[in-house]
Amino acid sequence: EKFEEERLKISKEKETAAAERAEAQRKAEEADAARIKAEKDAKMLETLMSEQKSMQEKWMEEHRMQTEETLEKSIAEEKSKIDATLADAKAKEEARLAEEQKRLVDAQLEQRLAEMRILEIEADRIRAEKEAERLEQRFSEEKSALSAKLSEAERARSDDETRLVEEKTKVAALISEAEMKLTMQLEKFEEERLKISKEKETAAAERAEAQRKAEEADAARIKAEKDAKVLEIMLSEQKLKQEKWMEEQKLLSKETLEKRIAEEKSKIDAVMAEAKAREEARLAEEQKRLVEVQLEQRLAAEKSKLDAEIAAVEEKIRRELELLESRKSMKEEAATAVKEEAENENEEELDISPPATAPPLEEEELALPDEALGNIEDLPKLSSTTSDVLTADVEALELISMCQADFDSTYSTDVSSSAESCLLPTDYPFVSLLRDSSPYIVNHRHSTIVYHIPGDLISDGEKFNSVMDDIALTWLFGMKIVLCVGCRTQVSQRLNKLEGKPTKLKSGMRITTDTALRVLEEEAGFGRFEVERQLNRCLRSKGANCNVVSGCFITAKKYGVVDGVDYQYTGYPKTLQTDRINRFISRGDVVLLTPLGFTEDGEALNIKSEQLAGFTAGALKASKVVYFSTKPLVMRGSNNSRDANANQRIQMIQRSNALQILSHHGLKIHGKTGFPHWSSPTAAARTPKVQSYLLKMGWATDALDKGVERAHIIACDDGA
Repeated sequence: EKFEEERLKISKEKETAAAERAEAQRKAEEADAARIKAEKDAKMLETLMSEQKSMQEKWMEEHRMQTEETLEKSIAEEKSKIDATLADAKAKEEARLAEEQKRLVDAQLEQRLAEMRILEIEADRIRAEKEAERLEQRFSEEKSALSAKLSEAERARSDDETRLVEEKTKVAALISEAEMKLTMQLEKFEEERLKISKEKETAAAERAEAQRKAEEADAARIKAEKDAKVLEIMLSEQKLKQEKWMEEQKLLSKETLEKRIAEEKSKIDAVMAEAKAREEARLAEEQKRLVEVQLEQRLAAEKSKLDAEIAAVEEKIRRELELLESRKSMKEEAATAVKEEAENENEEELDISPPATAPPLEEEELALPDEALGNIEDLPKLSSTTSDVLTADVEALELISMCQADFDSTYSTDVSSSAESCLLPTDYPFVSLLRDSSPYIVNHRHSTIVYHIPGDLISDGEKFNSVMDDIALTWLFGMKIVLCVGCRTQVSQRLNKLEGKPTKLKSGMRITTDTALRVLEEEAGFGRFEVERQLNRCLRSKGANCNVVSGCFITAKKYGVVDGVDYQYTGYPKTLQTDRINRFISRGDVVLLTPLGFTEDGEALNIKSEQLAGFTAGALKASKVVYFSTKPLVMRGSNNSRDANANQRIQMIQRSNALQILSHHGLKIHGKTGFPHWSSPTAAARTPKVQSYLLKMGWATDALDKGVERAHIIACDDGA
């Protein structure tokens, strides 16, 4: 029974040992599964790393391509901007110099852009290679660490397997030995029992050892799982770091690209500025030389003109002197005859007989006195003083001295008798006139003056010829002339005949219909022809060679509906081709403008000629704008004795005074369109003369606001 109990115990222990072996086997299998899982995780990690590396390479390639595209776009934009700048410079500068400069700048730009692109691509390649090397090194380090961990786990697993096999063999040997001892030697039960007890102890120790090893395998598995989690966390962190690095790299590349583009742009701007400065300096030098040449030519032309004028003046003076000498000789003959008659009558009483022969004249008596020479010292020298109209007897001529107007008492106390023995010096008023006008000629030489020629002046032939002579004279003095010709009087007369009633103006402005526009076009052509004809006549008569140029210099715009009134084809000047006009007047031509402007669509509009004159003067920054008036008005001070200008004629006012006068009369000129706005119907319903005068003052003030120095409203009479 004891043996059976022992056998049962041994069988139970065998079963327990078998269960423990199965448990150890299971744990070993779990360890193998954990190892296999760890290997799979390692392979997956390696796969993820390879995929991450391929994605990194792909992103780097895309980033490089995107950087190249961005660089190409930026370069294209900069090139387009530079091309636009070069196009503007080409339009402003001369054609040949602009083309050479553009070719030079384009070559430099293409070379610099190519160098910049090569440097950028090389930098991106070096940066990508460095990044790939760094990532590969990091991946190799992580792979080596993971391989070390996997080798350690493999060694632990192999040790566990070896120990389990040894335990297996030991247990099998013990069990076989026990069975043999139990079957063969029952008598040795006690020994066997002792051995079994020892074996039990050994088995317990082995079980404990197996359990410890199983726990170690569990710990290794848990550690492998933790390592896998740590690796997963590291991978996620690495991925986040990689994304962050990629974003930072992208921003850094963008900033670097923008910085390089800005640097290249600043370099290109500096090169352009330097080239422009050199070109401007060269152009300024060429312009200076051209101006000097033109100035020399103009001085030579003016010198020749002045020589011709001086010769004409000398000829005129010579003829006047010859005429005066002939008149003087005639007067002397008459005086001599009267004197002879008186002497014949009183010969016995006075006992005065002329000498039979006149004493010879000394050379000193032929010289003029110093007082007379002082009055004619600035006269040009006469080439010849021979008179062609001398009809008196040469043998009866007398040479007498010239005396002053306040006669000396030594000559005679009788004025009548002294007048017979001396002649007063001839007065030459043009000498003082030329002397007094010389400062004005110097001040206004090469200045621009805009003249307004009203239509009613063209109808007055005498005044019109006089004004054209004066304008031609200002051109001879070196002034640049622009004429604005009006034809309001002619248009009104034609429309009155056509419509059978006088035309009315609204606020001083004409409502231009189709019929009125047709008449205006015809009369504007007639007025232009008349001004060209008379001005050419005046200039040619003075020996001047000048052209009168007219054309389409004005772009106009319709007023449309203003204060409920449709002005139809009446408009205002919008732009003026100042460059063309300055080019014409700088070479000595006279520019003529008519009251016709054209819209951008080619439609003709009626422009108030007075408004056109003020607008043209302001656009050209003229020195003066002059309005001629055939029916002038005069400003006179009030009757108030406290007024400094009481009952006095006022000929000059300031701009502020003009604004006060316009405000008092209720007139305001629109700053942009130049349209006259009257504050009330009463202010607008003034007489045509007053209304025309106020409108001229308003547009003259507007011209002053635009940079004109002075404005004049003068009569067409001589001396005005």
